[in-house]
Parts: sequence; C-alpha cells; structure tokens
Amino acid sequence: MKNIKYLVFGCSGSIGLQISKKINNKNTLFLSRTKPKNLNISNWKRFDLKKKITKLPEKVEKIYFLASPYYVIKNFNKKKFYYEYIWLKKIINNVQTKSFIYFSSSSVYLKNHPLGHTKLLCEKLLLNSKIEFIQIWRPFNIIGFPNYKNLSDHFHNLLIKNFIKQKKKSHEFLGSENDRRGYSTAKKFAEKVIGFSKKKTSFIYNYGNTDTINIKQIVLIFLKLFNKKYKKSIKVTFKNKRKNVNIVNTIKKIKTIKSNENSKNILKNYFVKLI
Repeated sequence: MKNIKYLVFGCSGSIGLQISKKINNKNTLFLSRTKPKNLNISNWKRFDLKKKITKLPEKVEKIYFLASPYYVIKNFNKKKFYYEYIWLKKIINNVQTKSFIYFSSSSVYLKNHPLGHTKLLCEKLLLNSKIEFIQIWRPFNIIGFPNYKNLSDHFHNLLIKNFIKQKKKSHEFLGSENDRRGYSTAKKFAEKVIGFSKKKTSFIYNYGNTDTINIKQIVLIFLKLFNKKYKKSIKVTFKNKRKNVNIVNTIKKIKTIKSNENSKNILKNYFVKLI
C-alpha cells in the first residue's frame, strides 16, 4: 500500500475500464465489486462499499470515483441511488487526497430524476469538503462495451434486452421516436478525463456530443443489423409523441467539452459487437 498514489473506485464499468487502462498500473489500486474483464491489471481488489472500509491507504494523491448503483429500472428510486452518497461520504472521511475526480451525470439537469438528485448531493458533498482540487464531470450518453450480462437500462441496451435476450417480437417503449441524443465513446471520454486530471485545477464540466441522432434512427440501425443476423422481423412502437431532447448543447451555464464523434457510427459499432 505504500506505493499507491491513485485509487479507482468502480473500475469494472464502461467508463471505469477505459480510465483504468490509461493509469499507471504500479501506482494504482483498482477497486470494484466484480473483477474487470479484458483489463490486465495487477493491483485489483474486490471491494464492497456497503461494508466497513478497511485496508485502504490513509492518504493518496488522486481518487477517481465511478462507483454507483446499476442504472436499471428496478433501482429507479431515490433510496437505491442514495447509496452512492453514503459510499462517497465513507471515502472522503477515510482517505485523504489532494485531487478528486468525480463522475456525475447529465441527469442532474432533469427534474425530479432519482439519479440526478443523488448526483447533486454528491457534488455538494465534495464541494463542501477540504479536498484541494475537485473535478466534476457531467457526461451525456457515453457508450462503452460492458459485461453483456450487466447491461444498463439506457435505450440502446433496452433494444438488446428486449429483442435478443428476451426474444420479444414487439415492444412499446416510453418516450418518443423523435427524442434526440448525442453519443460519445467511453474511450475518448477517458482520454479527456485523464488529461484534465493532471492539471491542478477544480471545475464542473459537461461532456457530450453535439452530433445528434434521434431514437427512430437508432431503431433503424438496430433493425437492419438484427434482421441481417436473425432473419426475423420485430415491431418497435413508442407511447409518447412529445419529444425529449437530452443533448449537451442545450446546457449553457456549465462549460462543455465536446467529443465531436459520429453518433451513428458509435451506435452501429456498438450494436455490431453485441448483436
């Protein structure tokens, strides 16, 4: 533990995997509930933040905090997501650090969103702490390649869950086919985070893509690949006609770091890999 300079909590998720690949392995302790796949690291430790914190360094240079309850429908209440606030408080009270990199969410901009509510509490907790440098990222629609068994309930994964895992022939989704999203890769986001984490500065930044795609286009990309693979037809419908625009360029008060990637290509590559 003497040589540990950095801690990465939640290294097994989509963003956590990419962050971990870009950090000095010898000086970092990687922590998560499940062992990361496709990640060659020596200093990994199974760690459950629900339990009492033991065997962690008392002082490190930098902490990356990505630990959060799974983003799935069954967790969609304030009580479930509030665990993250409790976990974060434990770390702040038990480990001293000069720099803290926290991964918040674009859900902070949504009214009465259970995850957004907790993320704002976590941000406030950090900002009121005595940590010298605090970097808070609010990412929009980041896509990586997680464990196929533990997909989130974001729309692009619901297509996989409903039509490939559950083998449904039709499904009606919440929202509108005209909802718009701008997608970015976890890999490029991680590169930007690591670059900024080397700076001795504090900030709250949005991260996202202004190159957008609507839900109908996402469905068409999925259907084309699905039909090619399974030779089957499926039906996708939506409950709402009123569109919801969740894209980074609608937020003006917080500085935005843009990914400038191609959303269509990102979704296509993602579906090709999982289908």
